[in-house]
Amino acid sequence: MTAEPTLLVLIYADPEKTGLTAEALRIAMGLGTGRRKLQVVLMGPAAKVLGPDVDDLVDGEMIENHLDVFAEWGTPFHVGGADLGQAADAPVDVVPIDDAALARMMAGADHVMVFP
Repeated sequence: MTAEPTLLVLIYADPEKTGLTAEALRIAMGLGTGRRKLQVVLMGPAAKVLGPDVDDLVDGEMIENHLDVFAEWGTPFHVGGADLGQAADAPVDVVPIDDAALARMMAGADHVMVFP
């Protein structure tokens, strides 16, 4: 039996300015239902989805619903280039990541989707 392929979803989009962040999470959620290992990485402003003011973000209600699904699945969110203090009460597990670790994750993934 072969290992499940890994899909890394890398999100940079600022959820205060665009609905792309919510859309990226929706796509990740849809693709995460298949036979693959899902890794979600939030970089910089994208990490705002883990903060306390999700309702104030573009498509905030949708983001909250998506995060609940990821939490149910046990999918950790890797976060880099952001203040992790804002994610203290996030519904998902948060794993700090630096650029070197991100590079290793990307190199090890079978598929990478980037949402700038």
